[in-house]
Amino acid sequence: MKTWLFCLVLLFYLNSRSQNIAGVENFLLASQQDQEILVQEYFSPLFNALQISMGEGWVKSAKTHKKLGFDFTFSVSAINIPNHNLRFSNQIFNNLSSTSTHSPTIFGSESNGAYLVEYYPPDSDYSLSTSFEIPNGHNDLLSSGRLLLPNLQFSVGVPFKTELIVRYIPEATNKGANFRSIGLGIKHSISQYFKASKATPFNLSILANSSRLEGDYSFGVNSQIPGENQSVDLRVRNYGLGLLGSVDLKIVSVYASIMQVYSKSSLNIKGSYELNYETSSNEIGSVAFQVQDPVSIDNKLNFVRKNIGLALNFTFYNLFVDYSFQRYNSINLGVSVGLR
Repeated sequence: MKTWLFCLVLLFYLNSRSQNIAGVENFLLASQQDQEILVQEYFSPLFNALQISMGEGWVKSAKTHKKLGFDFTFSVSAINIPNHNLRFSNQIFNNLSSTSTHSPTIFGSESNGAYLVEYYPPDSDYSLSTSFEIPNGHNDLLSSGRLLLPNLQFSVGVPFKTELIVRYIPEATNKGANFRSIGLGIKHSISQYFKASKATPFNLSILANSSRLEGDYSFGVNSQIPGENQSVDLRVRNYGLGLLGSVDLKIVSVYASIMQVYSKSSLNIKGSYELNYETSSNEIGSVAFQVQDPVSIDNKLNFVRKNIGLALNFTFYNLFVDYSFQRYNSINLGVSVGLR
């Protein structure tokens, strides 16, 4: 019980690190082309980290549970965020300039610059201009350069040396941000079809998994742009298929896997927004435009995940640690409680 109490406390601690991300709604003041670039560049490291984390921690051995054997597993993935993903260049925009050469991503440092907007709207002979502060990064979301993301899952053995896996993170709310996740996996022993395998501790299995994460965040009274029902909607889907092998001794297991992962995330900024500008026309002066559901972007990742790990096996629980090689490398730590 002490182990699981610690796990639940850690889970809520990690969720409590969510925080308000002030000022990103001002990205809508840029031209339509630059809006999408700003949102993509600022949030891209978060997209990638979430998509990668959903493929982590599914197994700690190629050996399947006996029929009706089970375990509950709590794991934490520490996703490495490379230094070059902590900021992006301000030389990539179409109608946007800046007093600073670079801007922080969501995991970057604080900002001390501003964006200057000036562009011609379609079918217009005057330009629109405004300015806004560059939003800060939130480097305090990282621990030693890594984003910590938790997972809870349940595994049970079924006939034909097959194991079913259910992954679930209940909805967590903090300062207007809500996240929830669910996933399903199936592991099937293929070493059972080789007679020689019965005399060795080596196991070989295939694993297929699918998971999804949903999140939303309301700008609410913190929004710096007038409007109604302003929010960010995030959806992430992840699919994996691969091969895993392990040497399973009484006290220790050494395992490795290779997986093909397909993942897609979408971010939509919803609600109505009143955008205010100064014009280059002396007759018109200032103008305001109303926009509805202004931004929708996708982020895809297709990659091969290579993983190697070590598990310590005890009577009713085991501890495991592994390392994944991919675009954002990951260290995964976990504890399982159950009957094998």
